[in-house]
Amino acid sequence: MNIKLSDHFTYQKLLLFAMPTIGTVMISITYDVIDGYFVSNFIGKTAFAAVNIIYPFQLFLSVIGYMFGTGGSALIAAELGKGDRKNANRCFTMIIKTAFWTGGFLAVLGVVFLSPVAKIIGATNDIMVYGLPYGRTLFLFLPIMIVGYAFQSLLITAEKPKFGLYISIANMFSNLIFDYLFIVVFGWGMIGAAVATGIGACLNGIIPLIYFSRPNSSVLRFKSCKLKMKPLLDACYNGLSEMVEDMSACVIFVLYNYQLLRFLGEDGVAAFGVVVFVEGIFTSVFYGLALQADSIVGYHYGARNFTELKSLLKKGSIMNLFFGVLMFFLVQCTALWVAKIYVGYDENVCALAKHALCLYAFAFFLQGFNTYASAYFTGLNNGKVSAIIAFSRTFFFQTLAILALPVFFGADGLWTAEAVAEVISAVVAVVLLFMHRKDYCGNSLGKRKKNNIH
Repeated sequence: MNIKLSDHFTYQKLLLFAMPTIGTVMISITYDVIDGYFVSNFIGKTAFAAVNIIYPFQLFLSVIGYMFGTGGSALIAAELGKGDRKNANRCFTMIIKTAFWTGGFLAVLGVVFLSPVAKIIGATNDIMVYGLPYGRTLFLFLPIMIVGYAFQSLLITAEKPKFGLYISIANMFSNLIFDYLFIVVFGWGMIGAAVATGIGACLNGIIPLIYFSRPNSSVLRFKSCKLKMKPLLDACYNGLSEMVEDMSACVIFVLYNYQLLRFLGEDGVAAFGVVVFVEGIFTSVFYGLALQADSIVGYHYGARNFTELKSLLKKGSIMNLFFGVLMFFLVQCTALWVAKIYVGYDENVCALAKHALCLYAFAFFLQGFNTYASAYFTGLNNGKVSAIIAFSRTFFFQTLAILALPVFFGADGLWTAEAVAEVISAVVAVVLLFMHRKDYCGNSLGKRKKNNIH
């Protein structure tokens, strides 16, 4: 089925259009899962804990690619909805160029500040031995990683989500093969894990760069243009929520590790690593639906198609709530099996990981709805409200829960902190959707009010 942004989206069409993106997100998460498996089983649990300590800092810098991608996608889609393909291509070109050069600057910062930052976020001397080589090597690939993250969203706007999926599949097999070669066969340890991930990242960035540099069948391609600050700033502002969400997640990751080291030691950090990897796989559905919302909502907002905008909000919310319930029960059924895959060599850590997964899974009920609500406002080119939902959800409420709940419930308070934060965030999202209903209802809201008066 050839699905375009201009189509009317039924539940079936929404899911079909989202499937390649869901697959792309899921596979991109498996890069870290694959690294985690090989590091945990062939280097050790301290090395596995090191990956979990270093990863937030690397992610903190690289998520700027999501800001360029999501904010740019909504902006470019709106231009396409207005029928201005020429300007859409100009914005597209400027966004990718800026993402690459920004990545180069951040890579230098990452290499320079990795050691002091690692100490600040709780890395012990043993963890530093494993974490520093891993992090410094990974930062060498950061510029192309950031470009690859931007393309995750932009390929949807180009109506080529399947292309992104194919690249991600190639990336996954590349990472699997090179992890095995570099860690198991060649014995390169943490440097091998980082190089394997970096090689795969090159596929995500370089292949789309080549594709869009040449004549192609998509609605987008690179065009020579002068750098203009306004569209770049508009894209960055609009994508601010996704960057805030991911950066906040990095800070939350650090807080979790800090609290877990206090309450449970390295075993707690290792168990949390299992939770993070599993959450990433299970919630790829949520992020896939959210990423497509940036482009689809952006297009219909540019075309002023308010009937379709209301339909997208209703259908997207229902689908995310359905998948949230499904994810919860899947985790309950598979928690022990998953824990054994990662940390089955340590009975205590395995039992702790199973327990953590079962409690953490309560967050899945509303996680998808909250993620979709934030992305929906990004599609409406309302970066401010989108950022409020993202920041309150991923930072403010979670920080309070992580710091407060363990005082009363011990380590179990940490495993349920996100679920509590999601409940409060859902209330905030519903209130904001109601307050800004004119953005997606248009004149129909005013007409209904007039009819009620008469």
